[in-house]
Amino acid sequence: MMFSSSVASRNFGALASRAVKSSRQSSTLLRASASTLASSNATNSISHSTPKHGISPLPFTATAANTNTATSIQSRSLSMGMPRRGFPQYTIFGPDSALSVRAVLPQFKRAGNDGVSVDRRGKLVLEFIPRNNTGAGFSWQDKTLFSLSVEEVGLVLSQLPGNSMELSHPTYNASSPNDGYGGDGQDTNVTQLSGEVVEKVMTVEPGEGATLTFKVDYMKGGVGGQTPPGMEGLPTTPLEVTIQAGEFEVLKSICQTSIPYILGWNTCMDIASAAAISKGVSGGGNY
Repeated sequence: MMFSSSVASRNFGALASRAVKSSRQSSTLLRASASTLASSNATNSISHSTPKHGISPLPFTATAANTNTATSIQSRSLSMGMPRRGFPQYTIFGPDSALSVRAVLPQFKRAGNDGVSVDRRGKLVLEFIPRNNTGAGFSWQDKTLFSLSVEEVGLVLSQLPGNSMELSHPTYNASSPNDGYGGDGQDTNVTQLSGEVVEKVMTVEPGEGATLTFKVDYMKGGVGGQTPPGMEGLPTTPLEVTIQAGEFEVLKSICQTSIPYILGWNTCMDIASAAAISKGVSGGGNY
């Protein structure tokens, strides 16, 4: 009987020992599985957050800072608004003088209750700027203007570069010779000077190598270098600039594209087209 009890006790002890070992092995396996799972999740997280090209994303703090900076720049841009004025100008620099062209847009007026029409046409203005006496830079305050009406712009396009041409304007006493509409006979609100007529004359002569020479002068009786009465202190004339073939092509393109603008044609056409579309889609029928 005691022998059986001893055997049972030994068997029980062996079972208990195996149970402890099995428990330790299970714990080790659980820890290994947990470690493997954590490593796998980390790897998956990295693989999902890494772009296909293999460049790791920036840290969150840097991304947030970049986002805040972009938002701040966009906010400042919106607060500044769009510019309301533009100053298109093209300048050709010669050894002694510069030639610059700029546009003066038309003036508009109300037509009827809800319409608009052109009150005064615009023009292209040629500016002849002499070089400073020191030879450095140009004396912009001493520039001489010559304005081109839309018809004169058309004449320039039809005659140049193959033919020579001459345009002349009677001199007028305007309040501001360098403003948008005065100074060269294009303003109807100024009076002609008394005495013999001194004209402002612009000539264009073709030269060698497809060059063109633009010259402006004050002339009386065919003699240049004149000063109109009551307008002493004008810059010394003549002023001339020779331009190359490529520069004339740019000038020609400016003249061609400017005609609808200085006429006000494109502005009025856009308004009329918008009104026609609005009337059509609202069922207003034909005019």
